[in-house]
Amino acid sequence: MLLFLAALPWSSGCQPAESAAVAPTAAIELDASGVTRRGALTFVRGWELGRACAAERHLPCLAFFTAEWCTYCRRMEQTTFQDGAVAQLASQFVCVLVDADAEADVCRRLRISGYPTVEILSPSGASLGRLTGWQSAPQMIHSLRAALQRYALLVEGTFSR
Repeated sequence: MLLFLAALPWSSGCQPAESAAVAPTAAIELDASGVTRRGALTFVRGWELGRACAAERHLPCLAFFTAEWCTYCRRMEQTTFQDGAVAQLASQFVCVLVDADAEADVCRRLRISGYPTVEILSPSGASLGRLTGWQSAPQMIHSLRAALQRYALLVEGTFSR
């Protein structure tokens, strides 16, 4: 019943299903309950699994900290995450959905105190940016581009040593 991560259409990041590409094989296995769609983005469910996927794929992580009761989280899913430019940029990340109620210990450890929060991390866990509260599509686009630039500098610095 388990599917290989690579067999899932979003495996190279959180690409919208209509433009997804199949990536090379991967060792991490997921079943259908391991993923969820919010807006035009597909997310890995859960902090630990999502971070492991990002590390394995050597891709930055876009972690979306949300709660079912959060009105602004739903608004962001229905607006910002529907934007085509946001979806295109998000395809360069492994998107991870963290339910604040189900993973309260993770939220405490990371000092997440407001929702929605988007934490952008390198595959090794270095922070590339944090956004708290509802973000418009232009704000999210700006932040994702800035995080990708920081990640490129981080990678460049790693390889130039």
